Amino acid sequence: MRLSVETYVLHKRYGDKRAVEMLKKAGFDSVDYSFDWLAEEDDTLGENYQECAKKVRGYLTEYDMVCNQAHGPLTLKYGGAFEVTDPEYQKLVRSIEAASIMGAESIIVHALKVPEGVDLFAYNLEFYKSLEKYCRQFHICVAIENLFWQDKKSNCLRALFTPEQMKQMLAALDSPYFVICIDVGHAAITGYEPQEMIRQFDSTVLLALHIHDNDYYRDRHMIPFAGNLDWNEITRALHDIGYQGDFTLEIFGYLMKVDDQFMETALDFAAKTGRHLLKRIEALGE
Repeated sequence: MRLSVETYVLHKRYGDKRAVEMLKKAGFDSVDYSFDWLAEEDDTLGENYQECAKKVRGYLTEYDMVCNQAHGPLTLKYGGAFEVTDPEYQKLVRSIEAASIMGAESIIVHALKVPEGVDLFAYNLEFYKSLEKYCRQFHICVAIENLFWQDKKSNCLRALFTPEQMKQMLAALDSPYFVICIDVGHAAITGYEPQEMIRQFDSTVLLALHIHDNDYYRDRHMIPFAGNLDWNEITRALHDIGYQGDFTLEIFGYLMKVDDQFMETALDFAAKTGRHLLKRIEALGE
């Protein structure tokens, strides 16, 4: 199982080449390339997106690393056209192609939130179906992630795409180009123990993870053991289902707070923490 980490903070601060160099030095095997939260002036998904992706692939090759997965942009909202004539949908399609160029096996694409009265499932079924032709063209899967939405009135976090909905979506799509990504932190803040959500899926469909920690109240994206999640049970659940994907840290909440002077130390600690959890999974099989 490869150890991976998302690139958002490092891309923003240092650029892709330096980011890959730092991650290799810290001890990571691979990256989850972050197309989400790109700055307006960032050219990663601009007109030269293919060249940008080829450069990243070159940096990964240079440092003997891979891109195991990516995260699509979050700019497409309800009401946007599911056509490349829509600028935000075009960015999403470009991210799918760019992730494929980088070598990613899957790209996480968030379901779209809908207004009250609109069928969440039907709308997102149409959305995901529109992406299948691009997955087929670029030989990459879309990973559907468990999400949340915040009710501003009650300040309550609620599940968006429950395990049942995710299973139903996979069945309705009926395509090998769609898989599941479990975000353990999102599970916790929406009332699901991460280990129990993991056990809802088998290893043929659960092929991606977002690993981070929180306090069961806020989506903090902290390093494991900095919050309240039960890592003994999470690693046991991954072992029990025979999880075959990669172990990807999504810890931008942790990295955003680190001063540049200490970033290499912070990344080293993150990689050691990830390796510790991987050893726990491996030890359960002995």
